[in-house]
Amino acid sequence: MFGIIIRVMELETTLEQEIYDRGEQGFKVYAKNMNASMQEKSKILAFVLPGNIVEFGCGNGAVLELLSAHFPESTVVGVDLSDTLLDMAEQRKYAGKVILKKADIIKAKFPENTLNTAVFCSVLHEVYSYSGYDRSAVRAGLKNAYDSLKPGGRLIIRDGVKPKNDLVGLSFKNEEVLQKFYRFAKDFGPYQIPYKKEGDIVKLRRADCMEFLTKYIYDVNWDIEVKEHFGFWSMNEYANELEKLGFRVVYKQSYLIDWLRMTHYEKNFVLFKESGGKLVPQPFPDSTMILVAEKP
Repeated sequence: MFGIIIRVMELETTLEQEIYDRGEQGFKVYAKNMNASMQEKSKILAFVLPGNIVEFGCGNGAVLELLSAHFPESTVVGVDLSDTLLDMAEQRKYAGKVILKKADIIKAKFPENTLNTAVFCSVLHEVYSYSGYDRSAVRAGLKNAYDSLKPGGRLIIRDGVKPKNDLVGLSFKNEEVLQKFYRFAKDFGPYQIPYKKEGDIVKLRRADCMEFLTKYIYDVNWDIEVKEHFGFWSMNEYANELEKLGFRVVYKQSYLIDWLRMTHYEKNFVLFKESGGKLVPQPFPDSTMILVAEKP
């Protein structure tokens, strides 16, 4: 038996609607990527507390489906600003009660001390990027989540993570990908990427390298993805921000998604670090983090 789907509307918005104007093909690609990453995103399920569960920035409902399947007795709420994505989420088959709410996740509020779990899955970098690269927008969303959580309630963040900013060297195994880098360096939303070409090696900051590696695979949605600053905070910076709000961090881990490494990175690049006058091969930077915090 399928669950109950309820859809409610909230008129107040802050993020501009045009950021969601990907076009029909763009939305199809975006939704396909969300569906393909469901297994990867299922890592957050181990940290979810049942009861009242909210995903801020639910997109097409991929994570909502996971949450509903694993916690069918819970009330699961998905919040998003895009009508197109909410329409997609509405078509899914859920195991329990799911409520879809149209709202800007920066301003979306729930009654204080009512939520067991608040989830931000691959969305805080979008809040930052489409709010003029303003960290205060992220802080506002996290503060609302803190206020809404019950004592003992849990916040789960899965998103990009900024690595250290040392210099690395990137070599390219084909000319097409090198040209994609030049395009990225010019088009990246927050700033133009500083780099130096030395022979077959491009030298740049590790954090900028990570941004390129997480974006070069896009074509259809390039103009949107290249505006997004994926790793705007390091894992420790995230943890510090949460502790300032009153959270207690209980788990944090960063990692590189194996699919990215094996399917893309290893086929196209070699990463180096200069040591003792020699270029030493390096592992690719972590792409993703999971951070879990509790409200005392």
